[in-house]
Amino acid sequence: MTEQESVSDQYSSGVLSHDVPTELDRLRLLEEHLDPVTLDVLGARAGELPATARCLELGAGAGSVTRWMAGRFPAGTVTAVDIDVRYLDASWAPNLEVREGDLRLLDFPAGSFDLIHARALFMHLPEREELVKRVASWLAPGGWLVLEDIGNFPKATSPYPLWNKAMTAVADLLSSQGEDVGWARRRQPAILADAGLVDLGLALEVFIVGDGGPTERFWRIFLGQLRPALVARELITDAEIDAALALFGDPRFVDAAEALVSAWGRQPAM
Repeated sequence: MTEQESVSDQYSSGVLSHDVPTELDRLRLLEEHLDPVTLDVLGARAGELPATARCLELGAGAGSVTRWMAGRFPAGTVTAVDIDVRYLDASWAPNLEVREGDLRLLDFPAGSFDLIHARALFMHLPEREELVKRVASWLAPGGWLVLEDIGNFPKATSPYPLWNKAMTAVADLLSSQGEDVGWARRRQPAILADAGLVDLGLALEVFIVGDGGPTERFWRIFLGQLRPALVARELITDAEIDAALALFGDPRFVDAAEALVSAWGRQPAM
């Protein structure tokens, strides 16, 4: 099985498949805790674009960023791409096109878009170095590419061994499926410079569990969704997962879960 096939399989029948009963809940909770950061980053870039901006959302998921783009640029256009589009609806906005496809097989003419965004996508793609360069070529002069991915580096210094073990088990499971939960911190924003972009920027936001907020609710769902695979691969036991989740009920527990690494760059103006 090739790397491309293995990555596709996790979305068609694996732990991140839309067929998993909790997947839509997971995506919506991901949106709830990441959107405030994402929309601040995108809003700052959007203010420099024309009202007719052409936008591309890669790995559109449950569609919150897609809907924001459509509302922010009603005189422009939005193309939302995902490998499985069942959670997306082109009727959300008259300027929205929904397109099902694998980014690795997708192509657009150079200069097609003024704003391109991808969140929690490139971490799943072993070919990310080449793909970033291709995606950057789709930008019009002056257009922005915004990449965001999850970094699990905060867990490395956790003072809670059970939480550390749970986070390490998740990272090991994802890594075994071809993902890299550390690439964003190692390569952003340098990867955008390598793609020829300028006016680079970087933001890091660390999210907390132990406060009952959306990040904690996300991890309750996600650990439950991954539990069968984690236990089957002997990365962690059922009892250890239960003990890690029980920390959420301990008033003395508060810790970092993950970070969102946001990076952006602009296609040089002609």
